[in-house]
Amino acid sequence: MLNFRFTTTLLLVLSLFSSTLLQGQQDYMFTNNTYVDNLKTIVFGPSGYPHLFPMMQLGDRQSLTLSFDDIDSEVKNYVYTVVHCDRNWQPSGLAPLEYIDGFEEENIQNFDFSYRALETYTHYSLSIPNNNFGVTKSGNYLLVVYEDEEEKRVVITRRFVVVDRQVGISAENVRPVEVRKIHTHQEIDFEVNFLRLNVRNPMIELSATVIQNQRWDNAITNLEPKFLSSDKAIYDYQGKVVFPGGNEFRLIDLRSIRIPHRDVVFIDVNMDQQMEAELAPITTRSRAPHLSFIDFNGRYLIENQDNSDGDVASEYVYTMLTYKVEQPYLDDHVYLIGDITEWQVKDEYQLRYNPAISSYVGRFPFKQGYYNYYIATSPSDADPRKPRVPSIMKTEGSHADTENDYYILIYYRPFGTRYDQIVGYLQMNTLQTQ
Repeated sequence: MLNFRFTTTLLLVLSLFSSTLLQGQQDYMFTNNTYVDNLKTIVFGPSGYPHLFPMMQLGDRQSLTLSFDDIDSEVKNYVYTVVHCDRNWQPSGLAPLEYIDGFEEENIQNFDFSYRALETYTHYSLSIPNNNFGVTKSGNYLLVVYEDEEEKRVVITRRFVVVDRQVGISAENVRPVEVRKIHTHQEIDFEVNFLRLNVRNPMIELSATVIQNQRWDNAITNLEPKFLSSDKAIYDYQGKVVFPGGNEFRLIDLRSIRIPHRDVVFIDVNMDQQMEAELAPITTRSRAPHLSFIDFNGRYLIENQDNSDGDVASEYVYTMLTYKVEQPYLDDHVYLIGDITEWQVKDEYQLRYNPAISSYVGRFPFKQGYYNYYIATSPSDADPRKPRVPSIMKTEGSHADTENDYYILIYYRPFGTRYDQIVGYLQMNTLQTQ
């Protein structure tokens, strides 16, 4: 018994030291981000359904899969771990031993080389949980991928959530209270039934986060209940949980090179031995009436209709995009944004103005697949030390009738406990409540 207690204590001390060391080495952000240029097409979601929200149910057998391409030629040693976070996406303070079932770090062992493609790349993938790695607590998690087990150069971070369902959620999309937002925004009201949960002080112990289209950049967080009944927390803020409706997303369909989509006006191999495509020009939709059609709500899916092995047999297509304008935006730069850009304004996805054709143009490499995106603007004089905020009002417009997905997370932190649990999860679509 003494040896067992000593071993357990030693493991806990080592785990706490490892956690402190890891947090001391943090040179990454607690958000979805890619830190090196050689990694492309990072896909993360439920296994078999990578376009869905990265959520696992605690205790279920479902898994999440991460995949990415390395366009460097040599095979590399990639290592991953996860960090348990609080509801504000900061380290929760739990030691890895307290939330990881298995080894604290694991190598990514699955990789394949591309073939039949002009662009050479190595395709890596991992699934969690697996035989060597799992999690034991609900809450927010950050998946961290390093290159080189010794030097630990961070290359990818991805958020995901683990849910232990203990409450029920009902929600609806309603018209905003503010008159000026009635035709452009969407408001989400919801109720949480916590009858099965031993909540002593719901106003303090419960909080909610609402996410639009898997976008953490504009999520509304730390929502306390507005009203309480005997077993319900009511989140009806009359103007607080409000999002721009946006517009239906534009699409780029590169699933087939042999039979190109109608919007692809040219596709061929160029002199640099790259697959190159040109899309039909697009224009602003800011003043156009809203047209409803099925889209992917900003996400993308890797799919190859010419070859069944799309992960390693797909081409990277260097795609020319032309955005025609009457006048250039004097105070703004223009960018492509979406899940493919991690919802960030990135220099490599900037479109530049060409006065000869009165258009903004950009050339971007996309792996064969189906992509949703927006054209967005960002102030040209923005502080380079701060994240740039995209706006679609001049380029896409915003409509209350736009179809969007919303995700509601309910956090629970009983008095005296050390971390935020996630006890409720709901995905809703605006068309379900119209």
